[in-house]
Amino acid sequence: MPPTNQMDDALCNQLLAALPTNEFLKIRSGLENVELKAGEVLYEAETKGRYIYFPTTSLILLLYESDTGVSMEVGLIGKQGMIGVSAIMGDTPTSTRAVVYRSGNAYRMAAPAVKDEFGECGDFQDMCLYFAQSLLAQITQSAVCNRLHSVEQQLCRLLLRMHDLQETDLIRLTHEQIAHAIGVRRETVSLAASALQSKELIKYTRGKITLLDRKGLEGFACECYQLETEQHKKLIKKYEAKHN
Repeated sequence: MPPTNQMDDALCNQLLAALPTNEFLKIRSGLENVELKAGEVLYEAETKGRYIYFPTTSLILLLYESDTGVSMEVGLIGKQGMIGVSAIMGDTPTSTRAVVYRSGNAYRMAAPAVKDEFGECGDFQDMCLYFAQSLLAQITQSAVCNRLHSVEQQLCRLLLRMHDLQETDLIRLTHEQIAHAIGVRRETVSLAASALQSKELIKYTRGKITLLDRKGLEGFACECYQLETEQHKKLIKKYEAKHN
C-alpha cells in the first residue's frame, strides 16, 4: 500500500490505496482529478466509456433502465470502488447508466491508458478484476433486493451503504432521488421514510436524512446489505493477501 504521508488525495480511493507503492506510482501520472456534479451522466447504457473513474468524495449510481423508462439502482459506487470496468473488459458496451448521485471529486484515467496499464501492471490488473467480481456481486444482490424485499428494507440498505461511503450521519437525499434509485413512486418513498422515522431510526426533513440508530437500521434492513458488504471485504482482503 502506498505510504499515506504522501498526502495524495488519490489515496482516498480504497482501490488505489490498496495498490503496492510501485504500481500506484506507475499509474499516478495518468490519473486526473475531476469535480463531478450531481446529475452529471458519466456514460449512457449501450455506450463505451471514455474514462475509468476512481471516486474519492463523489457517489455514482449505476442504473438499469427498462424499455418502459423505469430505472432501477443496481450499484452505488464511492471511494470503495471504480466506475467504467467495461473499458478494460473489451469493446462490449455497458448495460447500465452511470449518474453522479452526490457531487464530489474523482480521479479518472482515459480508457486507452487504462488498457495499457492493465496489460503492463499485474497488480493493477488484479485489482480491477477483483473489483469487477465485487461489482457483479453487488448488481446481483441489488436485483434480488429489488425483487423480493420491501421498500422500507431497500431504503435501509441504501442509507446504510451511503453512510458507509460518506462517514456522516447526515445524508442529503430528496424523495425524487430515492425514488429514482429504488424504482418506485415518490409517494411510496414518503411512506417508507415515515415508517422508519416513526421507529426513530431516522429523522427526515426536506432533502435531509439523519441516521439516529445505525444498529436499528441494520436490524430492520434485509440481508442484502450485510451480504454485499461482506463480499466486498472478502475480495479486497483476498487481493491484499496476494499482493502485500
